[in-house]
Amino acid sequence: GVGIVLLKPLHKAIEDKDSIYAVIKGTSSNQDGHSNGITTPDLSSQKHLILNTLNNSNIHPETISYIEAHGTGTNIGDPIELRALTEAYSSYTKKKQFCAIGSLKGNIGHPVAAAGIASLIKVVLSMKNSIIPGSVRFNEPNEYIDFENSPFYVNDQSKKWENTKGVPKRSGISSFGISGTNVHVIVEDFENQKINNDSNQELLHFFTLSAKNKNS
Repeated sequence: GVGIVLLKPLHKAIEDKDSIYAVIKGTSSNQDGHSNGITTPDLSSQKHLILNTLNNSNIHPETISYIEAHGTGTNIGDPIELRALTEAYSSYTKKKQFCAIGSLKGNIGHPVAAAGIASLIKVVLSMKNSIIPGSVRFNEPNEYIDFENSPFYVNDQSKKWENTKGVPKRSGISSFGISGTNVHVIVEDFENQKINNDSNQELLHFFTLSAKNKNS
């Protein structure tokens, strides 16, 4: 897979009247270090990754309505990912099952090195269209994941994604490389899009001309 996005400072994108699809609020990356293999990632590294991203973005997890998980569907990797997310979010809130979770891998397969950028593009397009796609191949949860006692529920059907209580649509996105490198990003919808794309707006400009004398 291949994916491309254009990143720009928000003030510059507004100034240039670009189409702004989402705003990156915070990012973090770290490394698993020693582990038992690529299918057994490190719980502590993932937990601290999520906590660092929340701190960097200064966003409370209760305002995040969707998590795009790495979600490879493995018996060990997925429970570790969910436990890390649950422990990180539980540092801020005791609320249960308020945040949808899914992964594009169940719908389109694993894009390998392009999995992270594909997940970002999926979330940005989901925000643009105000729909969270359902995980089409989800039948029952992994027996080692206790969703009922976590902040998350599997989004198994496409649903409307709307702003709630004045909070823009927000999502956390995880991508874990085969090398043990972990990345998490928090993005939110850009609500002031209307100020950028008013193509009918009439703008006034000075048009200077030279003349041979003062009267002219």
